[in-house]
Amino acid sequence: MNSSVEVSSPLTPQPAHRLLGLELTSSLVRNWGIKSGLSILDQGLVSGAGFLLSFLLARWLNSEAYGAFAVAFATLLFISGFHNVLLLEPMSVMGPARYSGRTPAYFAAQLKIHKLLGALLAGILLLTALFMNLLGANHGLVSATAASAFALPFFLMLWLVRRMAYMVQQPAVACKASASYFLLTLIALLVLHARGALGPASAFLLMGCAGLLSATVPLWKLGMLGKKAAHQYSWKSIARENWNYGRWLVLSTGLFSVAAQAQTYLCAGLLGLGAAGIFRAMQVPSLVMAQIVTAVGLLVLPAMSHEFGRGEFTRLRHKAMLASAFLASLAICNAAVLGFFSKPIEHLLYNGKYSPYVQLIPILGLVPVCTGLASGLSMAARASQKPHIDLVANAISAPVGLVTAAIFIRLWGLNGAAFSLVAGFAAYAAVFLWYFQRRYQRA
Repeated sequence: MNSSVEVSSPLTPQPAHRLLGLELTSSLVRNWGIKSGLSILDQGLVSGAGFLLSFLLARWLNSEAYGAFAVAFATLLFISGFHNVLLLEPMSVMGPARYSGRTPAYFAAQLKIHKLLGALLAGILLLTALFMNLLGANHGLVSATAASAFALPFFLMLWLVRRMAYMVQQPAVACKASASYFLLTLIALLVLHARGALGPASAFLLMGCAGLLSATVPLWKLGMLGKKAAHQYSWKSIARENWNYGRWLVLSTGLFSVAAQAQTYLCAGLLGLGAAGIFRAMQVPSLVMAQIVTAVGLLVLPAMSHEFGRGEFTRLRHKAMLASAFLASLAICNAAVLGFFSKPIEHLLYNGKYSPYVQLIPILGLVPVCTGLASGLSMAARASQKPHIDLVANAISAPVGLVTAAIFIRLWGLNGAAFSLVAGFAAYAAVFLWYFQRRYQRA
């Protein structure tokens, strides 16, 4: 008996919805939803620890002491950027494409590279502290920079194990490490403050100890402790591979630091260490959104690398556009909230200590808008093994940031520093938008 009515079988695949060319099935949405949630929670815990450290130091220390921490921290970020581009970035891009079947051996080689690179970068920081001391720099700044040198390799160990977890698509492991770091940081902050021992130098030592302890269990879970992998890779060959990828980003990292940190240094040089401390304190409310941008980038980079390895270029491009659109929209909402509630936010964090400078909060809230807009596009360029695009973007944004900082700070003080920071990151985002628009038109 024929019937014109078709009965749907439960075994019949249901049609999937599509968004920007991506097929969205319920299992895919659920899987990426869980992983995205864990990634954001992981980054939230790390940024939460950084947030606690930054705002409690800003609340408990005088502006000059906090300024010493801010300048030393800017130097730490600059130095750690080279660890990122010579180890973390290549591992996230090359690892999923070439070593997904033998990750313990690959991780062991990267761990060896971390130890050597960490020692080298720590030595550079120690020499920087010695040079500052010879020039008669502020004692608090010198001691903070020296302490950051001892903390650097151990603090970066945490970043290494978290990136390893993302490479094997296990954000839960990274999340556990970040939760440990958050708790250890909170406890240590309270203990040091209660004993009157909290200062710029002890804050960096705290970061190093918490990073080392938090990384231990994830290293074991990832097969890095307790037994040797059956297969071994030469750390020298892996280091060469890292260099071949990351060499484009070494100069890019230096240029990025100019765009991102020049304002802090110039505030300290032109307006005093206290002004640098105020500027850093006003950046704290926007750090949460900045870390969300980083979290999504960490999650999508290995996935984009997989797609590039399989030749799925259209899918990679669509995912980049979707990530950038999502992050930029979220950052715009965050900036609006910071604008409307800047005074209550300052009072909640600092109890009115920095109330004359609340106008800086919404201005600095525009920085994550720019980084969010560029994030997906930047990750796609890196996953496509074209890091030179990032170099071009930073080669343009660095002069913009440096020149505007030198001019704006002299004209408008701290307000000028905030506008300069936004200008530098806006130029960075504009380069990626221009590049992808050209590629899309050609396609």
